[in-house]
Amino acid sequence: MRHSVAVAIRWLPALLAGVIWVALLAATRPALAAPADLTVLATDPAPDALLARQQPFYVRFALQIATPAAVTVSGLYKGKSVIDDGGTGTPAVLPANGGTGVVSFFYWGEKPTRIDEVRLKVNDPQSGATISEYKFPVTLTWLTDDPPLREPAAWVKEWQQAQQAARGKAARTTGAGDVQSAQPWIWVALVTLGLFVAIVVVRLRRRAAGRGPLP
Repeated sequence: MRHSVAVAIRWLPALLAGVIWVALLAATRPALAAPADLTVLATDPAPDALLARQQPFYVRFALQIATPAAVTVSGLYKGKSVIDDGGTGTPAVLPANGGTGVVSFFYWGEKPTRIDEVRLKVNDPQSGATISEYKFPVTLTWLTDDPPLREPAAWVKEWQQAQQAARGKAARTTGAGDVQSAQPWIWVALVTLGLFVAIVVVRLRRRAAGRGPLP
């Protein structure tokens, strides 16, 4: 009996370590395997359009997911990603429980760029791990001409206005935070300068008093 108890005590740290490891693994895995349901709501322009150089192709989508997510977009041709002479807009970051978002991408090559499939990738914002991918067929061609004047869809303009408002609010918040964070340093610098000036004045007065009047 004592031998069994001694063996149990000897293996207790290893058992506790195993239990903790399993708990940590179970806690981190649901965020990466969170189920996601993405629906494409609209595109601008149409998925069979001829686009000019650097003209963005916008995709509006709805995402249902329990955890926060970041959605990116990319173009493919015959199953391969087309990344040369191309760019994308900022990822759409959605909070827990999802919502609607907009992503975009474009090309500016010296030759026409063809895309036959669009891929939306749902990622974990913290780790960057892919949660799921969604693809839909298109027939898009980016030409080499400069973009003509074109009125975007109403939902694109609303999204652009919301993005500008968010950037302006972030800039104001950052500026106010910088000023507030700088105020203590300003007071410290002023107090230090004042002490330095006071010390210099006192020393000059002592030196003048020690010399006495000039003959």
